[in-house]
Amino acid sequence: MTREQEELVQLETYAADLSRTYSELRRHLHHLTALHEVNTRIASALDPDEVVAGMLDSLSELLTYQTAAIYLLDLDVAVAAEGPHTVVPAANTLARLRAGRAMQEAPLPEGEGSAAPDEGTIVEAMRDHRTVGHMLTSGELQLAVPLLAGGRSLGALELRLGAPLGEDDVKIVELLAAAAAVALQNAHLYQETQRLATTDALTGVSNYRHFHNLLDLEVQRARRMDYAVGLLVMDIDHFKLVNDRHGHPVGDLALQGVAEQLRKRLRRTDVIGRLGGEEFGAILPGDSLAEVAIVAEKLRHAVEEMPPLFGGMTATPTSLTMSVGGTSLGADVVDRQLLISCADHALYEAKRNGRNQVRLWSDPVVPAPPERQSA
Repeated sequence: MTREQEELVQLETYAADLSRTYSELRRHLHHLTALHEVNTRIASALDPDEVVAGMLDSLSELLTYQTAAIYLLDLDVAVAAEGPHTVVPAANTLARLRAGRAMQEAPLPEGEGSAAPDEGTIVEAMRDHRTVGHMLTSGELQLAVPLLAGGRSLGALELRLGAPLGEDDVKIVELLAAAAAVALQNAHLYQETQRLATTDALTGVSNYRHFHNLLDLEVQRARRMDYAVGLLVMDIDHFKLVNDRHGHPVGDLALQGVAEQLRKRLRRTDVIGRLGGEEFGAILPGDSLAEVAIVAEKLRHAVEEMPPLFGGMTATPTSLTMSVGGTSLGADVVDRQLLISCADHALYEAKRNGRNQVRLWSDPVVPAPPERQSA
């Protein structure tokens, strides 16, 4: 081979190397651009499901896979866990499947409480805080990447692959998982803050402010869509005696028990709230006065049937009863303050006539507010 031929071969080799390097750089640039876009999208998400969807959507832009699934621990437990490591549950209680997607867009099974297939790999990745890969008997490669935030495992991304990934591709997936984990934690903390701002800490139902905000919204919706709104105001009778006889811890348990009885007997579209002390309220969208009466009696009876309270400073058990005031106003006259005034007046009548009963008031002309009787 002549010198000129040798130089030509060497130049061709250089050219091929430069071409490969250029292709690699373009591929890395594409990956980094896709990572930046998904990070921007999921970082502003306030719903964990949005984060999961954004993560899965971006995977197909970054690599070729057969199926992908995200498993999440209960974030209330994971976020609150003490120490540098999250305790990962046993394999048969692992994380629910929150989302999944096949490369061919065939959905994976999903639902609360569904068990992760071949979950030993996923538990290992979450426990050891590292990416784990195993070859399955099917010939697929299973890759589990932990979702780490603040030194804790929030879950894992599982990929099923037809061929092994290069080291650079694995790093890209780990970067995506890290961004998603932080976004998941932030979204969960935001939702928890919202929950604490709208929920009564003792009973878990809506607090006073949130209940009245929802009542405002329901009134506006009823006017627009032309339906009635029912409202109940409920007060546990002689509740001060419960605290005096049995102590405040037993009183708190009684309030929780009453809230649970009310919640179990109302529709998902109804709203239950604690209005203060031993007083509760319920918004009944679309209910006529006759329907309000039926619901009110059902709730009153449920409280009356609760087991007596024991403990505290007396051996004598105390049974609970509840007075209920109800109203329903049509779309032509419905108003938040008018609903409250009618229900309050009905509750006053129930207490004035002996308690442990239901009274209704639907006349838009409400007498002057009565003095509130003690429980």
